Amino acid sequence: MKAYTLEAANAYIVDNLDRVNPQFKPDIHFSAPIGWVNDPNGFVYFRGEYHLFYQYYPYGSFWGPMHWGHAKTKDFVTWEHLPVALAPDKEYDKDGCFSGSALVKDDTLWLMYTGHIVHEDGRVSQVQNIAYSTDGIHFEKIEENPVATGDILPPDLIAADFRDPKLFEKDGHYYAVVAAKHKDERGTVVLLGSDDLRNWHFESIFLKGEAHQGFMWECPDFFEVDGQAYILVSPMRYQETDHDFRNLNSSVLIAGRVDWEKKEFLQESVSELDHGHDFYAPQSLLDDKGQRIVIAWMHNWGRTVVPHELGHGWACNMTLPRILHADGHQLRQEVPEEVLASLPRIQLGDEVASTGYLEMEVKDNLVLRLGDEDDYVEFGYQDGLVFIDRSHQKMDISGEEAWPISRRSVEIEAQQLQVIFDKNSLEIFVNKGQESLTSAIYLQGKKTLQQVK
Repeated sequence: MKAYTLEAANAYIVDNLDRVNPQFKPDIHFSAPIGWVNDPNGFVYFRGEYHLFYQYYPYGSFWGPMHWGHAKTKDFVTWEHLPVALAPDKEYDKDGCFSGSALVKDDTLWLMYTGHIVHEDGRVSQVQNIAYSTDGIHFEKIEENPVATGDILPPDLIAADFRDPKLFEKDGHYYAVVAAKHKDERGTVVLLGSDDLRNWHFESIFLKGEAHQGFMWECPDFFEVDGQAYILVSPMRYQETDHDFRNLNSSVLIAGRVDWEKKEFLQESVSELDHGHDFYAPQSLLDDKGQRIVIAWMHNWGRTVVPHELGHGWACNMTLPRILHADGHQLRQEVPEEVLASLPRIQLGDEVASTGYLEMEVKDNLVLRLGDEDDYVEFGYQDGLVFIDRSHQKMDISGEEAWPISRRSVEIEAQQLQVIFDKNSLEIFVNKGQESLTSAIYLQGKKTLQQVK
């Protein structure tokens, strides 16, 4: 078995950057220098900067033994790539440093992550671990690891699916919501507690899903916006409807309230956070301005990975960050002003070589086309639906879904559209972020923007 170390990962990145083909590599959306990227991890505000960690395999453009990549920014426009933060170099994480989160305590940055272990007999264990850093760059795994194993779970939960802890603090006590799988094939979020971030115990089953809501809820996040409590989860196999939950793996917003005596989340509404093709594993932070900001992986499991298929040496990226505003039980999503100010304004008839944004008032059906006559995507507002349709893109992006997936849409009365373009993506915000649609696109010809009459 290959021995993975931080030193080897960082050296490989430096030595192999010339292998990367930037044809579809985004300009404004975050991507790693080289290699494979999936879930954002440890999204946190620390010492005046936004830190982003992410699931990372530097050695290829495919999923492999997970490391934690690391970058930081002051404005979400310019990113500084930092050394790899975690490598699977211990017995308790030898097959992957899976997803987790970060928290600032006493000017120290603490990470909690899942160690993935495949035993010689094929059994899988997933355990929770802690690492910390006093400089925000170099991390030390604590001697107490693993700090939580499947042994602390109730017997009706499956210990082999116990992952993705999200840290938060309440009333001087530390908690983590963690994904677990119930033996009746329902997604479950459990709550762990700690007084010191080193010693953890089981608190409760925080929320259990219904049969139609997926068998595993990955990457849970718990937070409040303007006094309204929310849980974000990424269910696998959420039952699709005509327009919602059409991706086999979705990102779902659950609004409700918490009974802190019973330590249970009481759900009041459920909705899809983004209605595009490529939005998964969102994670949020709270910054020094009191803003709740979320970022997600701009891809989905089981889908064609175009840069990998083309041998470009990299794969996948993040969405733009979005500031969340409470809107009843829903969340309105706003792109930070600094990001928008860095982009050129696009008009109909323009060639969109890279980044830019379009804002249009909508009074009737409006169908737009990006690309050339042989290779294009369509998007806009038609018959009460805002949509993205990539069925005319030459580069086929297929998935595991048993139903057509080239077109995604959301039912809404649209008055205004904001569309943000990058080399490989569209992000549409409807009515100032009331709804959003995010999709990766791969167009090989001229990308001209025009209205379809």
